[in-house]
Formats: sequence, C-alpha cells, structure tokens
Amino acid sequence: GAKKLLKRMTKANIGDAHAMGQKPITFIRQVVACVSDPTLLEYDLYPSDVKERAQGILAACAGQSVGAYTMSYGIELIRRHVAEYIERRDGHKANWQDICLSGGATGGIKSCLQLLCNHKVDGKDTAVLIPIPRYPLYSASLAEYGLEQVGYYLHEGHKWAVDINELERAFTNGSKTHAVRAIVVINPGNPIGQVLTRSNIEDIIKFAQEHSLFVFADEVYQDNVYDKDSKFYSFKKVGRTLHTHNGEY
Repeated sequence: GAKKLLKRMTKANIGDAHAMGQKPITFIRQVVACVSDPTLLEYDLYPSDVKERAQGILAACAGQSVGAYTMSYGIELIRRHVAEYIERRDGHKANWQDICLSGGATGGIKSCLQLLCNHKVDGKDTAVLIPIPRYPLYSASLAEYGLEQVGYYLHEGHKWAVDINELERAFTNGSKTHAVRAIVVINPGNPIGQVLTRSNIEDIIKFAQEHSLFVFADEVYQDNVYDKDSKFYSFKKVGRTLHTHNGEY
C-alpha cells in the first residue's frame, strides 16, 4: 500500500478500554461488591440505587447467594434487565427468554462458534467470513474448533467500511472449497474503532440473507463512539426495521 509518514506507533491489536484511559462504571463495580459480600448492604457505604439493585439480584438467586448454581443461560432477573435495555436501545420488542448470559464476550462467541462444528454441507467443511483487520479471538477460535477462516478486507479509504463487493469476492473464493455459513461483523470495530453506517449494515444484512449466512454481530464496544459524525446502530435494530418495512428479513 501507500507509504505513510508515521512518527509513533500505538499497539492496538486488541481493544483495551481501561488501559487507554476509559474510566470504569462505578455503579457496576459497587453492585458486584455488594452481591459478592452482602454484609456491605448493612452499612451506608453505597447509594440506595446500588443497594436496591444488589438486593434484587440476591433475591433472584437460590439461597440469596450469587454462589448458588443458576440455569445454564443465566439468572432470569438479569436476562430480563438485558431485554429491557435492548428494547430501550432499539425501539423493538426483546424477549428475555431469547437472552443467554456468558462469562464475557469471549465465552459467548466461542459457544456460538461451536454450533457450527462437526457438520458438513454438501461434503464441505464449514468456513466463516471474518474481517481484516480484526480482534484475534476469531481466528484463534476458528483454528481451535477446526473451522476455516475466510478473510474479507475492510475499506480503509471509506472509514474502514464493509465493502459488499469485497464480501462477494471473499464468499465466492471461500465457497470453492468450503461451506461458508456465517459472517463476523465487529461494530464498532476492534481494533480499528470504525462505526458502520446504517446503510452499510442494511447492505450486510441483505448480503447475509442472500447467502443464508448466520451473522455474528460483535457490538461489545457500542458505547465507544468518538467521531461526532458517527452513530451506532445495532444489527438487530436495523434488521427489525428492514423486516417491518418490507417483510423480507
């Protein structure tokens, strides 16, 4: 590519928000402290909203202890809270029974990738479209599970957008030897930090629908939008809007 005059390099192979100076959310840490050590609720150390949330979570746990076993997909109360958040964010109904909790994004991603294992399509092994550049978890996990990775390049000249022609190229080449069954889209990007436009997301959804692809929408950094001209849109919101307008997706 074109040479660039760079005086300093910042390692950004992974997104490490706190290491880059982002302040942790105090409310979350205080709630975690209280549910881990309920004796803290007896003192005036934390605000009333923290205590109320912690007491609600403890009441939803067997024996009022976060050390008790839960259903595999997580505590019902927290799943309901997640669904409520998604409804507020997207303006569309979210069913709490469709929510599964995981030990961080990595655990959730790896669990979903495992669903694609051990299944051939027309005699071909499974492959997954993943962006370049990307967070290394995907390539490492695909290798671990014996799944093929098919890379598609983000368009640097258009704010690292996902170019549909590039997706078609990658899909066509990958399909020669493997069954391409899913696409990973990281938005906002990691490590690039780009934020996809609504129209770009619509095009990706239509591409995935045309080729019957499962979409991994990695949106863990949705609050990390720093460009004043950019706005985050979830894949669920855009997909539901497309379905409402034309009933196709």
